[in-house]
Amino acid sequence: MVQGGAGVLYIVKNYTGDVMNFEMAADMARAEGIRVLNILIDDDVAVKDSLYTAGRRGTGTTVLAEKICGAAAERGYDLKRVADLCRRVNINGRSMGMALTPCTVPMAGKPTFELAEDEMEVGIGIHGEPGRERMKLKTADEITEMLALAIIEDPPYRRTVREWDEDKMEWVDVELEDPPFRPGDPVLAFVNSMGGTPDIELPIVYRKLHEICTKKGLKIVRNLIGRYITSLEMQGVSITLLRMDAEMIDLWDAPVKTPGLRWGI
Repeated sequence: MVQGGAGVLYIVKNYTGDVMNFEMAADMARAEGIRVLNILIDDDVAVKDSLYTAGRRGTGTTVLAEKICGAAAERGYDLKRVADLCRRVNINGRSMGMALTPCTVPMAGKPTFELAEDEMEVGIGIHGEPGRERMKLKTADEITEMLALAIIEDPPYRRTVREWDEDKMEWVDVELEDPPFRPGDPVLAFVNSMGGTPDIELPIVYRKLHEICTKKGLKIVRNLIGRYITSLEMQGVSITLLRMDAEMIDLWDAPVKTPGLRWGI
């Protein structure tokens, strides 16, 4: 239904089921003569492997990639150029989140994990997965520092992903490496509600994040604050930092009119 003649880019969060189903969907689309490319988002620094993934999970960078790549497609970039841009966005984005409460998946009918009133879960995933560490509640500033430093101080991340090679007409393994953040990097800072956290509380996190980025030599050139990539009613927050270049900034600033994002129209 979205095929307009130029092909379709699948932006896929790195969860085993998502990866498998999007690969099958791509194969089915190609059988109908539709050109399709897949780019994987794997930006969550909390865990390298989890119950649902091989490698890092896909989280907040997905939203940023969709905005930037959507603007590129609107400008007439061809499919390969949009896919290359999307891969570059992913390579330069890192995220981490935490939860004060679990969420309840309707089909399961019960919380995905249990937390005492004085506990929090650090490193959760967007499907309600538990994180990498459970600890006693901390202040908003302490939580923000914990998440921000895990992202900023994350070392180079190397992995192998599967992408479709249009020349060979087959799935191939592609080696990728995410460079670490360095002083002087221009970044987009994204503070996201996990669903149940009111938007009015998010600037508390952003204020501390801005302070930490400044101390680490990162220059926040754009920001996004709100409820954009959630886990149902989970109370919590996630942080994403995306290293920006001039092209990304220009595309981020491009007019957008969607239910979730709207500016410049």
